[in-house]
Amino acid sequence: MTRRNCAILLPFLLISPLVLQVSAQSVGATFGDVIRLGGSPSDVVIDEARGNLYLLNAAANRVDIYDYLGKRIIGSIATGRLPVAAAMSMAGDFLYVSNNQSSSLSVIDLRSKTVTQTVLLTAKPEGVAVGNDGRVLITTEGTSSTDQINSLLIFDPAQTQSQQLTPVAFAPPPPTPAPISPVVLPRPQTTFRGKLLRTLDGAFIIGLSTVNNNASTVLFVYETASGSILRSRIVTGQSTVLSIAPDGSRFMAGFTLYDTATLAVVAQQNTANIPFPLSTTGNVTFTTLQNVGGSTFSADGETIYSAFNVAPFSNPATRARASTLLISNSHHLRTNLGIKIPESLIAKMVITSDNAEAWGISESGLIHLPLSQLYEYPILQPQTTAVFLPVDDCRRGVARLSVPVINLGKGKLTYSVPDATAALIAQSTSGVTPSAINFVMEPGRTNVTRQFGTNLYSGGATNTGFPVAINLSSPEAINIPNTILIYMNVRQSDQRGIIYPRLTTTARGEGLQDILVDETRGLVYITNSGYNRIEVFDRSKQSFINPIEVGQFPHQMAFGPDGNTLYVANTGGESISIVDLVAGQLSGSVQFPPIPRSGASQPISPQAIASGLFGLQIVKSDGSQWKVVSGEATVRPANSVTPAQLVTAGSAPRMIASQDGQSIIAVSGNGTAYLYSGLADTYTISNRPYSQAVVQGFSGPLAAAADGSYLLENGFILNSALALIGGSETPTATPAGPISAIRNVAAVASVDTNTFVRITTPVKATITSTPSGDARPLLEVVDFRNSSISVVGPLAENPVFSLFGTTRLNVPPRQLQVDAGGTAYAITLSGLSVIPMTPGGASRPQFASVNSIVNTDDGTRNIKPGSFIQLNGTNLATPGMADQLPAPVVLGGSCVTFSDFPIPLLQTADGQISAQVPPDLPAGTYVVQVRSLATGQQSDPAVFTVQKP
Repeated sequence: MTRRNCAILLPFLLISPLVLQVSAQSVGATFGDVIRLGGSPSDVVIDEARGNLYLLNAAANRVDIYDYLGKRIIGSIATGRLPVAAAMSMAGDFLYVSNNQSSSLSVIDLRSKTVTQTVLLTAKPEGVAVGNDGRVLITTEGTSSTDQINSLLIFDPAQTQSQQLTPVAFAPPPPTPAPISPVVLPRPQTTFRGKLLRTLDGAFIIGLSTVNNNASTVLFVYETASGSILRSRIVTGQSTVLSIAPDGSRFMAGFTLYDTATLAVVAQQNTANIPFPLSTTGNVTFTTLQNVGGSTFSADGETIYSAFNVAPFSNPATRARASTLLISNSHHLRTNLGIKIPESLIAKMVITSDNAEAWGISESGLIHLPLSQLYEYPILQPQTTAVFLPVDDCRRGVARLSVPVINLGKGKLTYSVPDATAALIAQSTSGVTPSAINFVMEPGRTNVTRQFGTNLYSGGATNTGFPVAINLSSPEAINIPNTILIYMNVRQSDQRGIIYPRLTTTARGEGLQDILVDETRGLVYITNSGYNRIEVFDRSKQSFINPIEVGQFPHQMAFGPDGNTLYVANTGGESISIVDLVAGQLSGSVQFPPIPRSGASQPISPQAIASGLFGLQIVKSDGSQWKVVSGEATVRPANSVTPAQLVTAGSAPRMIASQDGQSIIAVSGNGTAYLYSGLADTYTISNRPYSQAVVQGFSGPLAAAADGSYLLENGFILNSALALIGGSETPTATPAGPISAIRNVAAVASVDTNTFVRITTPVKATITSTPSGDARPLLEVVDFRNSSISVVGPLAENPVFSLFGTTRLNVPPRQLQVDAGGTAYAITLSGLSVIPMTPGGASRPQFASVNSIVNTDDGTRNIKPGSFIQLNGTNLATPGMADQLPAPVVLGGSCVTFSDFPIPLLQTADGQISAQVPPDLPAGTYVVQVRSLATGQQSDPAVFTVQKP
C-alpha cells in the first residue's frame, strides 16, 4: 500500500456543454503498491497452488517467477526468443509459453521448473490457452498473404511428436447483412497481439487473432471438446486484453464487454456511466485508438475491476492515463467506485479466487491491489448526489439541505468543498468525516437574477438550465468522490407540478430519456440512461420504487402486444432488453447478428424502437431498419419508400407508434418522416415537411394518436398520410393550417383522437432576453375540434434542455405522457414532473363551511402545539400517506401553512388532510391555507387560533 500526498489544486470554475462544474479534486492518496520490474511483462499467469505469478520477460527471453506471498522474485526459466503469452494447464502441472521470434512453444514443467519440450511451430505464435482436455490452442501470425493458413494451431501433448500439431479450420466470419452498407474497417492505430483465454471450466476458449497483415482482427469462440471454432466476428482494432466471467457467459476485450453466446457487444466502458470525474479538466473519454488497460472479474462474476486509458489521442502516443481502478457492474458496466492507483495499468489483470488480491501489468512492472483490504482505507462519499433546493409557496425564504458526508472505509478522512457559484452556498460543518455539507440557496442573492424554473439565472453567476456539479477533494481518500448535482428551483404561485428528482450522471445526454405510462399496474417507466436502468414511479404511492436494471444506455421503450412485456433499446450495446412487467425484472434480450465492426468505433446499436401489428420495429444507429421475427432481429427488406439506411447526420433516427399498432412514424436525421403501415408491414409514404435544409430549434419530439389519425413531428401536425395540416418548422415560420405555435415545442403527447398536449418554451435569443409572451415553460392543450390552443398552466420546472436562439437542439422523442385520469408526466431538468391537467379555478382547494379545522382526537377546535388536526374541504390534495420521519410538509401535491409556516402532513385525500401542529409552534392566531403545488392554486385563507399548552 502506498499513499502519495500532493498539494490540493485550487478550485476552479468550468462551464461546459454538459454541466456547470465546481471542482476541488486532488490526486491525494492512492491504493495498491507498485512492483518495479524494470519494464512491463508481456503476460502474467497466476498459480494459486504455489503462490506464484509467472511473468513473461520478453526482452530477456525468460519467465520470471514472483512469489506473491514472500513478495520477491525467486527464480527464472529461459524460453525461446520474444515470449509473448503463457497459459497454465488446468491441473497446474505445466506452463506453455509462445515464443514469437523463434516460432516455438516452450513446455515448462512447473514441478521441476524446467523446459521439458520446445515445439517448433509453422508460424510465429502469439496467444496460447489450454482447454479442459489438456490440448493447447495457439494463435499465430499466419503464413500466407491472407494469414488464414496456420493462423490457429492445436498442440496435443498426449500424441506422438509427429502428430502433436494440427491446424484448426477457420471459417470466414459472417458478412454484413444485405442491404446494409459494409462496415469500413480502418487499420488500427495501436497494434495488439493475438490473445487467448479459457473459461473457468476449460470448455471454451475466447480468442482474438490479427490477420491480413494486422489490417483486421477476428474474435472467435473455440470449443474444446470438438476442437473447432463455433462462431467468429471481425472486430478490427479491438484490444486483445481479455478477461472472462466465471460462468463464461460474457467477457471483456479491452474496455468492450461481449456476450459469449452471440459475440454481440453488451456494453463499453464509458464516462457517461461513471458518477465522478476522471480528470479535473473534464470532458475525457476512453481512448479507442490507443486502447490500453485491463480488467478482471470478481469470483461471483458480478463485478469487474478495470482501468483503461483516458489520455487524449496523439501520434506518437502520449503516456497512458489508466490510473483509476473502476469497480463496475459486470452486466452493463455501470461504475460504482473509482479508486486511485499509483500508476497506469496497461494490460492484463489476474485475481485470486477469493478476491483478496489482484495484480495488473503496469508501466514499470506490476501493480498489486490488496482488494480484501480496500475498505480498511479512507473512502470519501456523499450520501446522495442529487440536491434539490426549492423555493415555493410551501417553502418560502432561504432553501437549505444538509448532505451527510461519510467514510465508507476506515481511518482519518478530511475533505474540502470548492467555492460554489455566486448563486449557491456550499459549506462543510467540519471538514472531517462524518460530517455534512450545508447547501443554501438565497432566492434574492446579491448580483444574481433568478428566472422562474430550475437553474436559470444571470448576473453574478449565469446558468441556462444545467445542473451545478460539486466535486469534493481529500488528501487521504483513495477514491474519487461521486459528483453532487445541485438543482435550485424557484417558482411562482401559479406554476404547477410536483417535482420528483432522480439521480443521474453528469453526462446530460445520457440522463432520463423516455417515459411510458402503464395503466394496468398504475406505474410510470422512465429510462435512466447513465444508470443503465428503468426508473419505476408508483402513481398511487407518489414515489419511486425499486428500479429495473437493463442494458447499457437504455433510451427508447416499447410495450409488447401482451401488455406484460417491455422492450428497451440499449444504445451502448447491440441488444434490446426484454422486461417481464409482471415480475418486474429483466427476462431476456433480442439479439442481432454479429456485424463486422471496428474496435475504434461505437457499436451499431438499436436507437429507435416501436411496436406494430407485426411485432417490434427497429432503426439502428447507422439508419438500418430491422424487425423482430421469432425473437430474433432481422434486416427489413428495402422498398421504394425508404432507403436501405435512413439519414443519421444531424441526429439519430427516431420513431413512435400509435397505440393500436397500425401506424409508426420514423424520422431520419434530416427531418424526413416515414410512415409504417402495421397492416401492410411496410413503409408506405414519406414526407419532409421542412422548407429549410437545416433543422432549427427542438428536434426530436414525436407522438401519434391512438388510432394513427394524426402524427406529430417537432412543431408539425401531420395527418394519417403524413400531409401537413398544422404547425410550422419554427415559431417564426409561416404556419400551416389553423393550429400553429408561437413558441418552441419541447415535448408532445397524444391524449385522444381529438386532442394532444405539448410543452412549449418562449422564443429567446439569450438567457437575459425578454420574450413576447410568458417566460416560463407552458403545458398547452391542442384541440382539433375547434382548432384551439389552451394553456393548462406554467410548469414549475423547465425541460432538460433550454433552447436559446435558433440552434438545433436534439432531444428524445418522448418526454411527455398523459394517463387516463388526465395527469401529465414530464421529464424535466431534475427528474419527473407530475402535472394535473384540471383547469385552473375549478380544482382550487376549498375549506369546508363548518368544521374546516378540528382536533383529530375530539373533533373540537381546541388545538394546541403538538395536536393532531384534521382539515376538511374539497380539492385539498391527492391521496398520499407519509412514509418517513420527520413527516413531509408537502404530501399529495399540497401543503398546509400556518402564516406561511408549513406543518408536517400525515395523510392526504381530496376531502381531508391529517397533519400535526408543530410542538414548538407558539400559541396565537394564524392565517391557515392549503396550497396546491400540483395545480398552482391555493385555498382562501382561514383565521385560526392555536391555544396555549
